[in-house]
Amino acid sequence: MNREEVMNFIDNSKKFGSRLELVRIQRLAELLGNPQDEIRFIHVAGTNGKGSTSVFMHNILVDAGYKTGLYTSPFIYEFNERIQINNTPISDSDLTEIMTVVSQKVKIMTEEGYEHPTEFELITAAAFLYFKKQKCDYVILEVGLGGIYDATNIIKSPVLSVITSISLDHTDYLGNTVSDVAMNKCGIIKKGCPVLTYMNQVPDALEVIKETARKMSAPITVADGCGLEILKCDLSGNEFSYCGEVYETSLVGKYQIYNSITAISAAKILCDAGLAISKANIKNGLKAAKWPARFEILHRNPTVIADGSHNADGMNAFVETAKQIMNEKPVCVFGMLCDKDYDFCLEKLSEITDTVVVTEVDSPRKETVENLKKTAQKYIKTVYAHKDNRLAVEKALSFAGKNGTVIALGSLYMMKNIKDTIKKQDL
Repeated sequence: MNREEVMNFIDNSKKFGSRLELVRIQRLAELLGNPQDEIRFIHVAGTNGKGSTSVFMHNILVDAGYKTGLYTSPFIYEFNERIQINNTPISDSDLTEIMTVVSQKVKIMTEEGYEHPTEFELITAAAFLYFKKQKCDYVILEVGLGGIYDATNIIKSPVLSVITSISLDHTDYLGNTVSDVAMNKCGIIKKGCPVLTYMNQVPDALEVIKETARKMSAPITVADGCGLEILKCDLSGNEFSYCGEVYETSLVGKYQIYNSITAISAAKILCDAGLAISKANIKNGLKAAKWPARFEILHRNPTVIADGSHNADGMNAFVETAKQIMNEKPVCVFGMLCDKDYDFCLEKLSEITDTVVVTEVDSPRKETVENLKKTAQKYIKTVYAHKDNRLAVEKALSFAGKNGTVIALGSLYMMKNIKDTIKKQDL
């Protein structure tokens, strides 16, 4: 297989949808020699903050000298970024080699009568095989959806299970209450394996996490924000004092400080388990961490920001940050999937903007510009609609002017189009 054939193979598997069960990934992994059993994982689940917390932990371990893998989803700008080692995405040649092996095993399992693996299962299996072949010391493994039946959850005994902020999302898969969602996420908690959870976890979720940990005899740590003092929070990043040390992040927003504290707590747990991680490693790792489409500044003068807030908690955090660090009302480009609570998100967005250009996401699950515009007009004074992301960005730029601010937010699936459009503009 070449690169094009690999991507076609992966894209064609999208037709098999998202089926949350482990039988296919388990058989595929068996045929690959169960590579996941030879890797030490830090497993990360949650509704919001999974990616940011993962990249913070990844950079801390890299700075400490460990060969560290990172598996995340979905990709934002380039497919290869989903599978990384020491901040370097998998090469096209390695991806082609690994996925060729995976495709051969898929042929065997379908001939045995198994259903064809889903897209996420294929990529997860490929990541396991790649990390094993590359002899990673540790791998930060981000859950795709939920926990119990997520393809990543065939791993046996993680070094640490991390559960970030939990709220309602993917209710059609995970349940209609925060407790239901938390129960599903808690599927990553393994017997006797340490657990860490977010410092501001909602009470209903925290209760479920603690009870699950108790049943699994898993020692649990709740990240503690006691002694936290925020020193700076602006478009250049954050600076904060915590437990007598001063830390900086390049990632923007107060919520990134809370994610940082989760990563600091993880580092301390790993130290207690015997890893050599210094205070300097933690500070360097937090500052070095970058994560696309999380209040990411794509351009200055005019300021263009990309942010993938796509659920209620994410939008609350985004709007809170925007109020703190922005002195003017931005023009927003907004696109979202039909199964997200875009009504709430647009209402919340009205607190910081008077002008929105709605657009469509490159996904079969996209919400139409007609429905988005109708909803936006309930809350926002000026609303325009362009199906094409490029035209939507150009419209927003024309309103913002040279000294204004444009924020593209909503679904992560449109962020590549947004960034590509900005690159081509003569700003």
